[in-house]
Amino acid sequence: MPKLYSNPWKDRKNLKHKAKYYVRDRFYKFLLKKYCKGCKTVLDVACGPGHFMKLAEKMGFKSYGVELDERYRAKNVFIKDLWKFNKKFDVVFNSFILEHVEDQQKFVDKMASLSNDIVITITAYLSKDFYDVPDHKKPATKVGVRWMFRRAGFRNLLSIHVPFYKAVVVVSKKVTAKDRDKESQLIRKGFW
Repeated sequence: MPKLYSNPWKDRKNLKHKAKYYVRDRFYKFLLKKYCKGCKTVLDVACGPGHFMKLAEKMGFKSYGVELDERYRAKNVFIKDLWKFNKKFDVVFNSFILEHVEDQQKFVDKMASLSNDIVITITAYLSKDFYDVPDHKKPATKVGVRWMFRRAGFRNLLSIHVPFYKAVVVVSKKVTAKDRDKESQLIRKGFW
């Protein structure tokens, strides 16, 4: 996994910063309450300081993170290369990683292989400052992310643009034999 770009201004805490964190916390809580009912375990991929992981833990989930950077070592964080990590979790969360990866379908397949039920993906779409981050490879669209997850055997629960963050949010659910909706039947037949 490539080393991600580090923002030297990230520790500045002003009103705009606090507002973004407040909105993000509310949105994460909404996603967990609405789409993760019955789920018990959460994995935060490339968790960094573990913002999502900590929030999920406060909501009663057993939460874990996987991170390559030793600085984020903690009791519930696996310091491991993502491509060599093979545990299973009910919910797999990844935020602003997909746009850093050259082979996006390979990354989506990895997220699918780690999930027993739900994958929440947040990724940057093309904006005027997308390439200001030096290691951004390729922007994503909500339709593109949905199709990649269909190929991996997941159906779409939510896909939206969030202009405030210049991001796409896609929530995908693993298709099982119990799912009788038309989309799930098509995915099981190999149509994605």
